[in-house]
Amino acid sequence: MKKYGNVVAEYLEHKPSDFEKNGGLWVIRAGQSKAKLHYQVGPKVVEYYSVHAVRSGSIALNYDNETVLLHEGDLFCAYPNHRYSYQMVEEDTVLRLCWLVFEGNHAETLLERIGFSKDRPFLFNRWALGHESIMIQIQDLLRNINGYDEMLMQSKLYQLFDSLSRKSDGQQVKREVTNRLQRCIQFMEKHYMEGITVSDVVEVAGVHRSHVYQECSNVIGLSPMQYLVQLRMNKSVELLKLRELSMTEIALAVGYPDLYSFSRAFSKYYGMSATQYQMRLFMTNQYEGGENSIESN
Repeated sequence: MKKYGNVVAEYLEHKPSDFEKNGGLWVIRAGQSKAKLHYQVGPKVVEYYSVHAVRSGSIALNYDNETVLLHEGDLFCAYPNHRYSYQMVEEDTVLRLCWLVFEGNHAETLLERIGFSKDRPFLFNRWALGHESIMIQIQDLLRNINGYDEMLMQSKLYQLFDSLSRKSDGQQVKREVTNRLQRCIQFMEKHYMEGITVSDVVEVAGVHRSHVYQECSNVIGLSPMQYLVQLRMNKSVELLKLRELSMTEIALAVGYPDLYSFSRAFSKYYGMSATQYQMRLFMTNQYEGGENSIESN
């Protein structure tokens, strides 16, 4: 995440291959942002389809002389060559968004299946924990500079659209997320940097290990161990960008007992060493950009 004015954001650009363009859907970019007081975007016109999810906070979306208030869990879609803008409306909360920019012959058909239209480019209460997990996996694929997997990306894109196309999916997922699973997820997100294990998570759940694994896999698409690794890897990349800590310090900071176990986990997750990843980040200037890039989503 990098600061641009009054917003902190991450922009993951992607140049689709010929293989991807021969399919019906391909990603152009993805990203996420966290903004505070007076944040706004537009008016602007975009070149590609762009679906945005409100993770927290509220916005006023303006399109075709209409305005609608969107809150946590809502979605909106920016259509190519259509003007839109939005601004934060709650000053006492943090606005968190994520987005996916895409193109392809299937794009508009898939958007219609979800429930979007150019006349009504928003959906209420549709973004849920399961969708968030798939989006995180898509972002991870875009971050994996050397080990990018075209076929896996295609699979994740269609998985996301298939999940969103089930009109009651948000409510179904929320019902499936039991209080027990919520406690487990919150426990992992709060304590993953402290070296917790799956056994600790199971103890919080108070049921057999297999039940925790099954519930976690069904709802977020990852086992408890995979989710812990995902949290630790995402945080480690944030720390690598800062270039302020040694590899050993980063390993300990994200919950690994030593440099060896961290290095092994990082290489397995990203397909390269943490040192190589850090060098690649700054050699390619992947996370550098001027003010002109801030409204590219």
